[in-house]
Amino acid sequence: MTEPGRERLRVGHSERDAAAEALRDAAADGRITLEELDERLERALLARTYGELDALFEDLQTASPAVSPAPASPAHPQLPGYSAEDRLVLSGGMSSEKRSGTWDVPPFIRIEGGAGTVRLNCLEARPLASVIDIEVVGAMGTMVIVTPEDWAANTDRLSKGWGSVASKIATTPGPGKPLLLLHGTVGMGSLSIRHASRSDLRKLAKEARQRRAIEGPR
Repeated sequence: MTEPGRERLRVGHSERDAAAEALRDAAADGRITLEELDERLERALLARTYGELDALFEDLQTASPAVSPAPASPAHPQLPGYSAEDRLVLSGGMSSEKRSGTWDVPPFIRIEGGAGTVRLNCLEARPLASVIDIEVVGAMGTMVIVTPEDWAANTDRLSKGWGSVASKIATTPGPGKPLLLLHGTVGMGSLSIRHASRSDLRKLAKEARQRRAIEGPR
């Protein structure tokens, strides 16, 4: 039995993440299809209240993992990327925008290709949510996302326009790994989502050697 009035209480990232993980477990057990998983993950991502999360589990034996309100966490700074209304904006403009090395991938991102290039190298990145919501505004730009082997991406809600979309990674993530949920439009640009190439791995190894040289022996 749920607490009276609980269904109207607001949820945060931790409750949405827990619900998404429970839904993936249900799909792995065969209790919902991959199509149902995709639809329910989107609803979990957009949920604002406990009632909306609970509705995702009404026909499952699994109870909603969002049992009670979580206390506010001071670990998440008030920076762009922690709400759909205030996304981390990465814009190519007329030049380029890059993220690489060790960096935090927040739950909400907007990629604006412009007439330039946006490149996200996530090989050493730390995902801060199990579902990363990425809004794409392609224009005429080139957008590249490089991910570790066990990350996944869903581009079903992405409009190509006159551009192109090429995702070469799985649509279901590995255990504890994130799903990139992309939506918006590529416009006249291009979007590529892939795992690391040999060139990427060589560059990664070179950067690691340089860091060790700077840090010196421990």
